[in-house]
Amino acid sequence: METTLKCGKHLAEHADLSGSQFHDVNLGGANFNNVNLSKARFHNINLSDVTITAAQIGGAKFKHIGPPPDKDGRQERQRPATFEEMMLCDSTFRKVDMSNVRIVECNIDGMTIDGIQVAYMMAAYRERRK
Repeated sequence: METTLKCGKHLAEHADLSGSQFHDVNLGGANFNNVNLSKARFHNINLSDVTITAAQIGGAKFKHIGPPPDKDGRQERQRPATFEEMMLCDSTFRKVDMSNVRIVECNIDGMTIDGIQVAYMMAAYRERRK
């Protein structure tokens, strides 16, 4: 595959770039609108301060998110992310640091933590507070 883009700003409009490869590319400040990224793979990507709206993520996998671990395997904390107006039903969160996570105005029907129904835990908590 030959390198065809040189440094500078470019406009790709109504273009089919499927199968393209991007290595050591700076796309900071780029604007993507009506773009099909299905089956795309991203490795070692900085998505800090990115806004993604009107996206479909069915079947997507997010793994190893956050700063890389130090030599002792610890990760420093990163700035918080915000998830709003999303449909994550039937999703699985495994080995995720959710310390200080806030779940607000969310449908938790059927949601479990380590096999325990969250709605039952919330009901028991509310009952004890009476």
